[in-house]
Amino acid sequence: MLDAARGLALVGMMIFHLCWDLAYFDLPPDGFTQSGLFHGFGHSIATAFVILVGIGLTLAARDTFDLHKALMRIGKITMAALLVSAATYFIFPDAWIAFGILHLIALASLLSLPLMRISSGPVVALAVAALTLPLLVSEEAFDSPALQWLGLGTHPPLTNDWRPLMPWFGVMLLGLVIGRHLAMHGLPGPLQAWTARNMFGRTLVLGGRHSLLIYLVHQPVLFALVFVGASLVSSSRTEISGSQSQFMSACGKQCVTTGGEASLCTLACGCIAQEASAQGMGRAVARNQLSPDEQIAFNDITKACLRRLLPQPPAP
Repeated sequence: MLDAARGLALVGMMIFHLCWDLAYFDLPPDGFTQSGLFHGFGHSIATAFVILVGIGLTLAARDTFDLHKALMRIGKITMAALLVSAATYFIFPDAWIAFGILHLIALASLLSLPLMRISSGPVVALAVAALTLPLLVSEEAFDSPALQWLGLGTHPPLTNDWRPLMPWFGVMLLGLVIGRHLAMHGLPGPLQAWTARNMFGRTLVLGGRHSLLIYLVHQPVLFALVFVGASLVSSSRTEISGSQSQFMSACGKQCVTTGGEASLCTLACGCIAQEASAQGMGRAVARNQLSPDEQIAFNDITKACLRRLLPQPPAP
C-alpha cells in the first residue's frame, strides 16, 4: 500500500511538472502557474512525499533497524540531490535548485535516525517546534547562502524548488509518528484489504518501488517532450503567420488592381482571412493547400466579404 501511495504522489508530481514545463514555454493561459491553487497543489504533493518518507523510515525499522542500509539509502538520495543541483545550475543558472525536496529528504532522514527509538511524545514536540519556528524566527542573518537552507530567513531565494529544513523537517517527523501508529494498529480496514488487482494499481506499486529513479528521469523527459512540442507549435505559428502575411499582401494587391480602395481592400482581405480561420481553413489558406470543397467555401467567403465591405456596381 505504501508503494501505491508513493506511486500516486509521483503521478501528482508529474502533473505538476508538466504544468510547470508548459508554463515555461508559454503554452498555458497567462498566470496559470502563478495561481494560489497551483502552488497549493505543489505543496500538497511535497507534503505527501515527505510524510511517506517518514512513514517508510518507521516501518522499515519496526523489527530490526539496519543503520548501514539506512545510510546507504540516504547516500543515494544525497547523490541524486547533488545531481539535480548540478543539472539545474547548468540549465537554469539564475534559479538553480540549491535545497529542494531531495536535499530536504536526505538531510531530514539523516536527522531522523537518532529519533527512531525515542517515544512519540518528544517526536511530536519536535515536529511542532519545527513547524512553528519559521513563524517565530525571521532574521536577515539567515538569508546568507550558508544558512538559507534552514528556512529562517526573511525571504526565500530565487529557485525552481525550495523546501527548507524548517518547517519541512516537522512534516517528516509527523510521518514518523504516523508510521508508528500504522505499525501498531495497521491501516484502516478498506485500505488494509487493498491489493493491486489491475494494471493501474500494479503500475502505481511499481512506480512507488522505484520512486527515486522515476523522480530523476521524469522531469527531463517531460521537459524535452514539451520543448519539442513548443518548438513545433512555434514553427507552425511562425510559418502560418508568414504565409498569412503573404496572403494579405497578395490579396490586397489584387483587390487594388481591380479598382478597390486600399483601406477597404485591407479590411476585406482581413475579413476573408478571419472567416476562413473561423471555418477551420486558416492553415490551408495560409499554405495555399485548399481542397476542392474548401476552395468552393473559400470563394463564398471571399464574395461575402467583398459584398460587405466594397462598393458594389449598380444592378443593370
